[in-house]
Amino acid sequence: MTQTLSEQDVLFPLNDGIGSVALIQHVGDDKSVVNAARVSFGGDNRMPLDEKDARLIRYLLKHQHGSPFEHNSLTFKIVAPIFVVRQWMRHRVGVSYNEISGRYVEIKDQFYTPGNFRQQAKSNRQASIEATDSLNQEKAHEVWEAAWKNAYEAYQQLLSLGVTREQARGVLPLTMYTEFYFTCNLRSLFHFLALRDHPGAQWETQMYARALAQLSEPLFPSSFEAWRSLNAHE
Repeated sequence: MTQTLSEQDVLFPLNDGIGSVALIQHVGDDKSVVNAARVSFGGDNRMPLDEKDARLIRYLLKHQHGSPFEHNSLTFKIVAPIFVVRQWMRHRVGVSYNEISGRYVEIKDQFYTPGNFRQQAKSNRQASIEATDSLNQEKAHEVWEAAWKNAYEAYQQLLSLGVTREQARGVLPLTMYTEFYFTCNLRSLFHFLALRDHPGAQWETQMYARALAQLSEPLFPSSFEAWRSLNAHE
């Protein structure tokens, strides 16, 4: 189990020094998956993982035997824009969340601004495409930053007037950063990655999914290798 954070345990998926994914702790490894599967036959092997174990992991994933991948746990601390978290928290099976509360604490002056703005895809209502020269990036940044700065100033003014935190936060935009604990098992993580590290997902969400995978894969290398090989065609 990981007890303390090192620089290798924290990633910044949006490259702005604010948004982050930190591995807090984990329980289990590839051998936990193997032993959870073999207990059905009264087996439990504490020897190091071998090729036979790796083949079993691949078999389990290929034939969708999911429960052996639930006997482990990974806990992360996430700092992400609210619009990313809205998508993230649609994942509810096999996961747990605890989020910072704007009722209890004053919200920090931390907001996400894209490095580059994208344009709306004409063929897909929920997708974006790389921007053409017709999109004025400089003006878009100016409008974006003015919006969140004005909103945060209004928030501060409401607090100074004596308005309660739980009401004052209502003026803040979806680009605001929030932070939360995210605990999952390997089965729920694979499901998350299949949907969120996908070309159809929003770019910012994809970056967070890849950060989760980057921190998790060294802990469960055989499981990830099998999962990636079976999903390579997708």
